[in-house]
Amino acid sequence: MINSNGIDKLKKLRQLTNAWGIYQHGELDVPSPKFGYALDDQARALLVAKGFNDKNLEKIYLQFLLNAGKGDTFYHYFYDSGDGIAPDITNLASQDALGMMVWVLMETQNTKNEAKIMIEAVLKRAESWTHLRSKAYLILGLVNGERSSLEDKLTDEILKTYREDGDWHWFEDKLTYGNALIPWALWKRGRIRQDKKSLEIAKKTTDFLLKIYSKDGVPMPVAHNGLDKGEANRIYYDQQPIEAGYIVMCLEEAYMATNDNYFREMAEKWWGWFWGNNINKAKLIDDNFACYDGLTVKTDKVNLNQGAESNICFLMAYLAVRRLGLVE
Repeated sequence: MINSNGIDKLKKLRQLTNAWGIYQHGELDVPSPKFGYALDDQARALLVAKGFNDKNLEKIYLQFLLNAGKGDTFYHYFYDSGDGIAPDITNLASQDALGMMVWVLMETQNTKNEAKIMIEAVLKRAESWTHLRSKAYLILGLVNGERSSLEDKLTDEILKTYREDGDWHWFEDKLTYGNALIPWALWKRGRIRQDKKSLEIAKKTTDFLLKIYSKDGVPMPVAHNGLDKGEANRIYYDQQPIEAGYIVMCLEEAYMATNDNYFREMAEKWWGWFWGNNINKAKLIDDNFACYDGLTVKTDKVNLNQGAESNICFLMAYLAVRRLGLVE
């Protein structure tokens, strides 16, 4: 897609992508094949490609997912091998990666034939999953279909972990990574299933994140090492695009669920994090619409590498603010 001033918004994704999939990392603005490919990157990249209606990229990322496993065994990392790619068989796919894969396959309506078999294999094992974010990814996918006992079970398990301890209104005693994913999934579940409890907890935890993710009115997501409840000396760096991207997605869903313009305004404010509305006052987006890997304390103020996750999450946020009518 080319925007009105001539920038190809998918240029970085195409640069990172070859015939097999999207490379996991870049060294500065150059793809780094030595790090190979990660399953979770292919899944979210498929969602972005679908959002831009890029059929060629869709085909590449979907085919990667369909080849990511054998039977009910799925692998997380893949590396170039001859004229193709081969899995690292010592690294099985994480619950998060499998949750992402099922979410995106269901969100993009790729649920037939091989994809259906893969989805069913993952859902079968998801009955015993323990990770909250993995469950949240699955909920984002499952709400696209008929309501199921598994969807209800996963939602109930997330809701039961919610606690209020003073100003700490969250599911865990630490904010780790991709935190806004959990209320994002609850907003969507609550909106589609008319689930009042999910909507209630989604609002409480979104409000909590917006409060704790702010410094002097400026968006400040949790740093990559997380934040413990009651931690006195907060570390501000490194802030990563996944946190800002996911909170924009969460706020879009909150607006859709409530029609409260406050959430739309906050989505616009958080979109600004990428463009300099951050504690470094640093722009994370270059002239090619490519995203740097985060805010740092170093002289440059940004991590000048441009990897897959950073750019995918940035483009996910872009698609969200575009749906909200905030950008072209």
